[in-house]
Amino acid sequence: MATLQATTSSTWSRVDPNAEDQIEAIAEEYDFWGAFDELNIDVKENSDGDTIISIHGYASFDPSKPIYEDGERVDREYGHAEEFLERIAPHLEERFVIETIGHEKARFPLLAGQWSVWPDGTVQYDSFDHSPKKPGSSEQDNQSEDVVGSEGVAQ
Repeated sequence: MATLQATTSSTWSRVDPNAEDQIEAIAEEYDFWGAFDELNIDVKENSDGDTIISIHGYASFDPSKPIYEDGERVDREYGHAEEFLERIAPHLEERFVIETIGHEKARFPLLAGQWSVWPDGTVQYDSFDHSPKKPGSSEQDNQSEDVVGSEGVAQ
């Protein structure tokens, strides 16, 4: 089994200058780790004097929550990206975009995802479509050209 190698980067989006501590407290409730590294979440003042947030590092953007038993972390609960973004949204002053790309031994399919969150709490996720519909074709045409079933060489 191959190990996912991922890279994540984000926009440097402005946040409420009084919300730095709140954003950092929210981030501390989650784990942002990957196979080789973890993500950095920076809330800081930029050269223009604006308070900004950025997320970057060599891991996929997939916030998890630690599960504790008797005071020790024993596992992680995954799938908390949308929850995390909804919680930081009220502190944003503009749209915040996080992008992740990755691969396992450079094999198809590549991982590519983009999370966008707006100050009103709207969250959107977009990724590669690994089974696109052929333009102008019928559903029956698309069944015969399924990427998984008939194209490419087994790896």
